[in-house]
Amino acid sequence: MPKLASPHLLLLLLLAVFPFPSSSLRAQESHKISVLLIDGQNNHNWKVTTPLMQQILEGCGRFDVDIATAPGRGKRLESFSPEFSEYDVVVSNYNGQSWSEATQEAFEKFVAGGGGFVSVHAADNSFPDWDAYNRMIGLGGWGGRSEKDGPYIRWKDDQKQITRDLSPGRGGTHGKRVPFLMIVRDAEHPITTGLPKTFMQAADELYGKLRGPAENMHVLATGFSAPATGGTGEHEPLLMTVQFGEGRVFHTTLGHDDNAMKGLAFQVTLQRGVEWAATGAVKQLAINATRLTSNVPAMRDPADVRLGELAAIPDVTSKGWVTLFNGKDLSGWSQKNGTATYRVEKQMIVGKTAQGSPNSFMCTDRDYGNFELTFEVNDDPGLNSGVQIRSLSKADFNNGRVHGPQVEIENAPGESGYIYSEGTGRGWITKSQPVKDAYQNGKWNRFVVRAKGDRIQTWVNGIAIADVVDAASSKKGFIGLQVHGIKRDVGPYEVRWRDIRVRELK
Repeated sequence: MPKLASPHLLLLLLLAVFPFPSSSLRAQESHKISVLLIDGQNNHNWKVTTPLMQQILEGCGRFDVDIATAPGRGKRLESFSPEFSEYDVVVSNYNGQSWSEATQEAFEKFVAGGGGFVSVHAADNSFPDWDAYNRMIGLGGWGGRSEKDGPYIRWKDDQKQITRDLSPGRGGTHGKRVPFLMIVRDAEHPITTGLPKTFMQAADELYGKLRGPAENMHVLATGFSAPATGGTGEHEPLLMTVQFGEGRVFHTTLGHDDNAMKGLAFQVTLQRGVEWAATGAVKQLAINATRLTSNVPAMRDPADVRLGELAAIPDVTSKGWVTLFNGKDLSGWSQKNGTATYRVEKQMIVGKTAQGSPNSFMCTDRDYGNFELTFEVNDDPGLNSGVQIRSLSKADFNNGRVHGPQVEIENAPGESGYIYSEGTGRGWITKSQPVKDAYQNGKWNRFVVRAKGDRIQTWVNGIAIADVVDAASSKKGFIGLQVHGIKRDVGPYEVRWRDIRVRELK
């Protein structure tokens, strides 16, 4: 009988064959992208912005983020030597002293060999004398940069193209921090595919007069630097990609401070840019104009970034759904407001208008907070209807008038799926309404709603319609089927609902 190895020897043998996984391997096992976020020196408040970027990236469910903090300004950097090769992509929130030659060489080798790199805001102020770094970022500012470092790059409306300006002058400037419109110049790139053509960024520094080698560089989006706020009067590059050897680089000039990083424009483009730099593709669902608006900056606390599963439409065929309507009678429902009639017919709830009546509502007897809701509806042409969610009716508020978020139901072209604040005087919660034809007139239409925290999402016939953060509305209330009031001498009209189900969320 052979002698058994000791437990310690077995452990050593196992470790030799199956070593502890690196960060990159851990990310592969969890199907997440491994990110190294570098900070430690910056003329911006990196101690605030680094945690925000970590929240933004990890919150979407696609990334695992480690942080490498360099020694402070004035300290020796020889010991700062991150293991770049352990990661899929490096994100820089660094603007400070030069790294050691060994660290620079390791970083060049990492990116040129196929590693991803993302330069955020003032990271493009860094290392003005490091040739390879400036070729990675394409454009930079300050640090003595001038015409010796390369051209200015701008979009010219009259030429409808990006131009190279070799005129002399310093590199780097910005006006006051204000909100500004971002204009997508390439809607076919994976980073920008599916995003609106234009959308607003929160108050931020809009960098201008950046200059550099601009080799293998592609501008994805620009912003107009308005002279009225101290800008250049030019359409300046905001989002860029650069090919450096086998590596992909994403360069965003956005992200001056915590307020700028609360801008949804910064968050979405950072998430998509980091994924592209790491993989060459973007699997995240795009955010459309219902959420990424062009009239006002969409804002989101990075701590509230939702996980990836909350981006997809709920599966109405999966388990966990509870029927709200038994198909036989209105048990569990009560009418509020108005004199419209509701009846059960062929497993449908049928609402019928009454002349001169205000809006009427058939409401669930119990309240719901965080949930997913689905139903089918068929609305007569000419009748506007809706479904209330998280709504209230209180004696001390307009004599019990039903009020709260309403998912609009209307024949196309119309506002079906958008969110209206019924009975409050606030009007539309979804200010931007680009999709008008998701509803199919004369047919049964499948609506899906998700309400979780401040966020409300809707889909009509599988098409994403609304995705809003609404802190002003109640977070819990009844579900109500609206029959809209009509004028005298019109109608009657009917609206029919069936397959009304809810799935509560934690």
